[in-house]
This record gives sequence, C-alpha cells and structure tokens, in this order.
Amino acid sequence: MPVLILKSPRKATLESLAAHLTISASGAAVKIASAPGCKLQLIADGTLISDPIAICRSILANVDKCPLYPKKLPKQTAVDSIVECCVPMFASVRGGTQPGVQRTLSVLNQLAMTIPKGFRGIGGTKEISIADIFCFAAAYPLVAPGASPPNIKHADYKAIVDWTLSTLNTNKWVQKALETSNLSSPKDLDLTQDIAKNDVKKAANGSTTQKKKKMKERDVCWRPVVPTGHTAYSWPQRKKQKTSASSGSGSSSASNAKGLATKEVPDPEEWKALRASSSTASSPPPKLPKKGQKNIMITSALPYVNNVPHLGNIIGCVLSADVYSRYCRLRGYNSIYICGTDEYGTTTEMKAIQEKLTCQQICDKYHAIHKSIYEWFNIGFDHFGRTTTDQQTKIAQDIYKRAKKNGYVIEKTTQQLYDAKINKFLADRYVEGRCPKCDFSPARGDQCDGCGSIDYSPVDLKDPVSVLTGETPEVRDSKHMYLNLTKLSDRLDRFVKKSQVKGLWTGNAVKETESWIHKRGLLPRCITRDLKWGTPVPEKGYEDKVFYVWFDAPIGYISITANYTNEWEQWWKNNDDVTLVQFMGKDNTPFHTVIFPCTLIAADNPETPKDNFTLLDSISVCDYLQYEGGLKFSKSRGTGVFGNHAKETGIPPAVWRYYLLSVRPESKDTEFDWTDLRERNNGELINNFGNFVNRCIKFLGKMGGVVPPVKIEERDREFFSGVEELVNKYVELMEKINIRDGLRLVLEVSRMGNRLLQHEAPWVLIKKDAVRTNSVLGISLNICWLIAALASPFMPSVANMICEQLRIPNETLFIPGTTGKDGSFNCKYGPPCSTWAEAKVKGGLFVGHKVGNAKPMFSRIEEKSLASWRAKYGGEGGGTRGGGGG
Repeated sequence: MPVLILKSPRKATLESLAAHLTISASGAAVKIASAPGCKLQLIADGTLISDPIAICRSILANVDKCPLYPKKLPKQTAVDSIVECCVPMFASVRGGTQPGVQRTLSVLNQLAMTIPKGFRGIGGTKEISIADIFCFAAAYPLVAPGASPPNIKHADYKAIVDWTLSTLNTNKWVQKALETSNLSSPKDLDLTQDIAKNDVKKAANGSTTQKKKKMKERDVCWRPVVPTGHTAYSWPQRKKQKTSASSGSGSSSASNAKGLATKEVPDPEEWKALRASSSTASSPPPKLPKKGQKNIMITSALPYVNNVPHLGNIIGCVLSADVYSRYCRLRGYNSIYICGTDEYGTTTEMKAIQEKLTCQQICDKYHAIHKSIYEWFNIGFDHFGRTTTDQQTKIAQDIYKRAKKNGYVIEKTTQQLYDAKINKFLADRYVEGRCPKCDFSPARGDQCDGCGSIDYSPVDLKDPVSVLTGETPEVRDSKHMYLNLTKLSDRLDRFVKKSQVKGLWTGNAVKETESWIHKRGLLPRCITRDLKWGTPVPEKGYEDKVFYVWFDAPIGYISITANYTNEWEQWWKNNDDVTLVQFMGKDNTPFHTVIFPCTLIAADNPETPKDNFTLLDSISVCDYLQYEGGLKFSKSRGTGVFGNHAKETGIPPAVWRYYLLSVRPESKDTEFDWTDLRERNNGELINNFGNFVNRCIKFLGKMGGVVPPVKIEERDREFFSGVEELVNKYVELMEKINIRDGLRLVLEVSRMGNRLLQHEAPWVLIKKDAVRTNSVLGISLNICWLIAALASPFMPSVANMICEQLRIPNETLFIPGTTGKDGSFNCKYGPPCSTWAEAKVKGGLFVGHKVGNAKPMFSRIEEKSLASWRAKYGGEGGGTRGGGGG
C-alpha cells in the first residue's frame, strides 16, 4: 500500500474540507501536513495530485472494500456525476453572488429531495458515498449553523438544510473532519482561493518533472492520476471475467493494430422509402382516435397575439407540451398536439390602437410572428391555428346555448365603469388603478400584477382611470350573462376528484384549484363583455357585446381542432377513449381546472353521454421563469430574452431548448442565468453528450466505419443492466411528465457511455485485443443510437444530427423494451443486432451497417459574449421583480 501524504492549507477551503471528510469517513491511512497559505495536494508514491476529485478518489483507491464508492455501474454513474457537478458549485459558493448561491442550493435541495426512503446516500446509494461528502462540503458554508449566505431563506431549501444538519449532528466522522480542518463554524472557511484543476506532476526529487496543461473546462471524461493498480473509474479494480460470445456475434481469426474488418451490409430497402417520404414533406392526414389504443390529445395555453413570446412563455407552455408530445410519438402513442393564437378580446383592441392597425391586421401580424418563433424553436404542433375563425363562433355559441338550455346561464345587472367622453362601457383592460387587495399600481381591471389577484371587479379599483382617454370613468348599470358556477359546484367537485385520481395534476395545479373552489368559493361568473372584437353573443339586446375571453378562449382548443379535422368530435366528445393533457403557466390554472370544465359540464346532456365533451385528465403547470436577478420579463422595459432575441444571439435552438428544459420551473420559480447557460452548454452538452457521440463515430471511422460484432463479457451484462435501469426510470418520469428529471437521465446514459470508453480505452486496447475493441465500439455505437432516441423529445435537431452521422432514418428511433399489463415499462438493451430485421424489433444498430462521418454538434459559448448579452437584454434600470412564466 503506497504512503499517502495530504498537504492541506491551515485555513480550510471547500476542497480541503472534502478531502478531510473523505479521510475521516473512509478511515484511510493518510498523513496530514498543514501550513498557512499552502495549496491542497496529495502525494501518493511520488505522484503529486492537486485536483480535489482526483485527491479524494486516490484516497479511496487505497482503502480495502472502498466503503464510499458503490459497486454497481448505475450507482457509480450517479455518484460520479454528482461529484463532477460539485466542482462548479464550489466556484459558485466562493463567488458569493446571490444567483450562484441560489443555483447551488437549488441543485443540492433537489438531490436531497430525491433520496429514496430507507436510503442514506444523496446519489441514491444505500449508504453514504463520496457524493455525500462533496455535497456536504458545498452545503456547509451555506446552511450549517453560523452560515450567512446572501439573502437566502433556509425555508426555501428545507430538504438540503435538514439533510446537512442531520449529517452534521449524527456522524462522528463529520465532527472529526471539521476538527482536523480547524473549522468551528462555516465562517472559518477560506472562500478566496482559486483551486487549480488537472494539475499533476512528479514530486520534486531531482528527477524530470511533467506537468499537464490546465484545462479551460472540466471534461467529464478526464482521467486523474491515481496510484498504480487502480483506475479512477473502477475501485477496486475488477477481475477480468471469462467471455462468452453473444448470439449475434461474428467470429474472427486474427487481430491486428488496425482492428478486425467487418463486412458492410447494404442499407435496408425500407430506409429508401423512409428517406424518400421525408424529402417530399407532404402534410400527413389528420390523426383520429383509435379504439383500443392510447389516444392522447395535448394542448398548451393559447398565447395572446398582443406581443412577442418570451422565454418564460415558451418553457411554460409550448416547449413543455412539445417535449411530451414528441415523447408520446416516440412511444408509439396515437397523439395530437393542438395550439394556436388567442386573438379576441381587449388586449387585441388595445394593441390595434397602439399600432394604428385594425384588430384583424394585428392578429395576422402577431400570429405570423408567433408561428415563426415556434418553428425556429422546433415546436412540432400537429396543428397551430387561431381563434378568429367561423368554427370558433359556431362552437362557442353552441356551447353557450346548450349551457343556457340546461339552466346554467343567468342574466344579471351589474355595475360597470363607463367613459362618458367616448360613450363606451370600459372592458376590464381599458381601466387601470390601484389594486383593492394590495394597493399595487397600475393594476388592470381584471388582474393585479402585484399580488396576482383576479377575483375583483373593475369598479373595485381605487382611483380608476380610462386607458383610452385618461378620464375618470363613471359607474353605470349594464346587463350581462353569467355562468352559474354555484349551481355547478357539486358536479365540478366530482370532476376534480375523479380527474386528480385518473390523471396527473402537478402540485401547483392542485393548490391553485383548491384555492379557487374552497377559499374563494364558486360564484356566478360574468361571461360577456362590452366589446366589438370577439365572438358575438347570440342574444337579442347583446349586439354590442361579445363573449368574455376566459369563456371564449379555452373553446379555442376545440375550434382549432375542428379546423384540423372535420371529425373533431371524435377527439372532443370521447371521454372513454381520449386522454386530455394540458400545459400552461400557473396564472392560467383556474381557467382550465375550474372555468373551462364548468363550461363543458354545463353544456353536457346526461341523457346523451356520447354528445358530452372530453374533460381534462392531466395538467402540467409551470411556475415562473424569471430573468437574472429575479426580474420579470418585460418588452417595454427591455428586460429579458424574447423569442426573436434568442435567434439573434446565434445560439442554436437545440441549446435554448436544452437549457430552458433543464431549468423548467416545475415546482417553484426558477431563474434564467447567462453564466449557467454557458456552463451547461460547454460542460454538459459539449464535454459529456457531444464528446461521447463524436469519439465513438470518429474512432469507428478510423477502423472502416462499419458496425462490428460484439462478444459479450460479464462486465457488459452489468453495463446493459445499468443502462436498462436508467431507461426504465426515464420512461417512468416522462409518463408522469417530470420533464426536467427525464432530461437529466439522458445525460446519465451519456455519462455511462463516456465511462465505458474511458475505462476500456479502445485507442489503447486495439493494439493488443482487436476482438474486445470491436465489442467496446459496438456497444458504444448502440448507446449513441439509444441517446438519439431518448434525446429526441428534448433536442430533435440533435437527434437528427446523430441519426445523420449514424446514417439511419430518424423514423427508426424508439425506446426498446416491453410494457406490462400494469403499464410498467421494461427496457431491453444490448449490443447491435445481427440483422436489420432483428434491429427494427429490438432497437439499435445492426452488424455490418456503414455509419457516416463524425461532426461537431455544439459550439462553445465564450465568456466575452455574456457581457454583451447582459447589456443588451438587461433592460433599462433593471426592471421589476416578479414572475415571468406565462
């Protein structure tokens, strides 16, 4: 066993704390020498190691049974990825900025929340691991007693706070490590040192010195120096297993430095037809529900045509729904994705006045802008329509008449604000004043941006002013139609309870709905307005009124479907065979879980159930995405990135999609951050995802570019099992619409591929074992195929690039496995198949297929670009605090 000496700074750093925790928890025999100002280093048999991860790994490599590192590959992957994530966390903690600290705590909190019941490890391990050590080191200066991070509320990060305190108070090895680190409180830490990465050389002894070049970015495949007899990615070193040939393997008689030649097989005839059909780009016929199949109708909140969508709007609605829609297609579900622009109402009239255009011209202009932006973001609607159509008028009026016939519509005289200067009743958005709830100004007549209230009347505003003339309006009586929610309350309650059991409702959707039903109470709600631009009300004396947008707009889902197919009723009057899944921002929730269901229930006829409308099953609600510093996206103040700005940056749509989905505000508000965007692009996409695919295809190209046969060894079966476990979890998460965590698992599969390449090192192996080299490449190439499939809902253009480099039609992608009667998915993954006939059933590539050339899929984002983007999109004076989800 080599002698280990740890040189540690007298004033502890985050990295030295991690090293001391590793020593204490593992019981490793390490001599510790500390001195003021000294940099953290480990001397192991004459090798000098400065990288903190390499130091901790080297310590563990010299401990029998390695208690802090899991034995199985899937857990190793999870632990390693968490440790790698902690390095930028340390930098964020040292930086001390509020956004950096918040990012760190959010990640740590998410990790702590996902510890399975009965498990201790933060990486999902039964006992603690090196991942726990690094996470504790990152959390200690932020949440331990005596910590004082900038403007951070511990209540917002309860999971990591509780975990840190529990780890601190119940483990003697933690106390011992703090003692050897000279730490009595977090304030004793030195948060100023900048730790060198990948700094390895021979200890000074008069012999030659070799120092590797510093890396600008941490490569997840980087291999730190560790003592002889061990590798950084396999502790302890595994014994080689006897090999056995797989059923699909070919045999070879000789091996050489150039590898074994594999005979090329022509492309399947089916592929030619697929490629020909994709090049014609003709519109497919409308899809209709199929009896006995999984029929899913997906909608996302209809965006207003009064503005350009910002990043919060995009992730809150259309992008999230697009990912789920693409996942459904990948699974072979019979699904459609419907959306369109919401074009009626006050907001359109006001925008027309501002731009001196007609309402129709405004709708045409902004519908084209929205459509163009969504096309650039690669949003794959089955139909993107609009609400200013004859079908909208016909269907909305029919629903109204049915609801009235059933006794759920009543007429009431109400007080309304009237502008005498222009002889006009003022609709909600034509009035501004001080909010009656929180005193915020300017609050609109129908909603306060200060407190979010939407349950007051325009006449309740303090100091109201007409937006059209600036005059103080009068209060006059006006007749309007109301949907009697009070009468519908019992039927709504039954629907909500049934839907929440049958479908999937996010926690924020449940909270918003419960608030409306039980706290505010269901009162009759006005469904008409004194406007010209809208769906006409089919009542005598209502010629100058139209339907209120929140009665009318959700019906747009139905009318847009009717413009997609004349047989729209097969989707919208089919509760038995169709599952309705809706996506939106949290401010839209009650209109989709209370108002819209009540509207459809009111129009139903219990005597003719086949004529009743399809009701909501599942709803996925996003909280707000804020701009840097917690600012609200604002076009008028120039704060934040809008759809057209994203294109101007030169950053590809796939990177925008990846970043927005990785910070998707699923359970609480999140924040867009330029530095975080750069780090995720350069680290996760380039160094992990892109690096793996590029290395596989490029190396195979040097060996002829043909998919080789595989001889399976025991370690390969362990690898396949690990991949299957990750894919099963991916499917489970995506079925529950946990999109952000699903994306995280795609990266985990890529990390497993990287670990396989790094551990096997085919570029070295080829010189002595061409058979095994072929096996490693075959397995790795099949991972590339699998990654393309798993990533396709999130980054369809990247999946297409991988398919292009593999020379396969993207239509051949799917998730390999079987679905049980209980709905559980069981992934079946292995080496490349023997033939295409086998591959199209089992999934993956097949032996003899000729792949294409490797090409870079991502480009680096340079630090210097961030300053210009911040200046350009930071707004005038910084903007206001608040939400921005949409």
